[in-house]
Amino acid sequence: MDWTALVPIKQGGAGKSRLAGLLDGAARDRLAARMAEHVLAVLAASPRVRETVILSPERPEGWDGGWSADRGRGLNAELGAWRTGFGDGPLLVIHADLPLLAPSEVAALLDRAETAGAALATDRAGSGTNALALADGRALDFRFGPDSRRLHAGQGAGMAVVSGMGLAADLDTAEDFAFALTHGFVA
Repeated sequence: MDWTALVPIKQGGAGKSRLAGLLDGAARDRLAARMAEHVLAVLAASPRVRETVILSPERPEGWDGGWSADRGRGLNAELGAWRTGFGDGPLLVIHADLPLLAPSEVAALLDRAETAGAALATDRAGSGTNALALADGRALDFRFGPDSRRLHAGQGAGMAVVSGMGLAADLDTAEDFAFALTHGFVA
């Protein structure tokens, strides 16, 4: 099955604001860009990902892949609008702040989605959603944010839940940053 990956990316100093006590704005921007580059490289190394599209306010400099303009309606509304235009093909929505992500974890998530119809990757706390793979074209109300694992999984029978260190280790807080550093991320 050929997948399209959609990667939402915040730009212009809007990213990683919860790290403000640890890093200044320029350092947070560099960190966010580095993590996004890593996620994009992992997707490029994933043979079942046919296309990667970045959802952001502006086309990232140097990016020659797919791009869709984020019109500022909020993440869930932007994802819903994009999905409506995209149709019901296999779609992987994956966040750009996964510094430990590995191609094998992307493959495991896609495998589970192809078997169950849909799968999500939860965060380390078990309450959030870091990636969502929709293989069966099901309608889904995107609910990224607090308690998103429960909100996504509750929208239909058979939503598989996948965990793996690279899928779970998003980087939002100083604790997340420390975790990533102790597990091989080089800042």
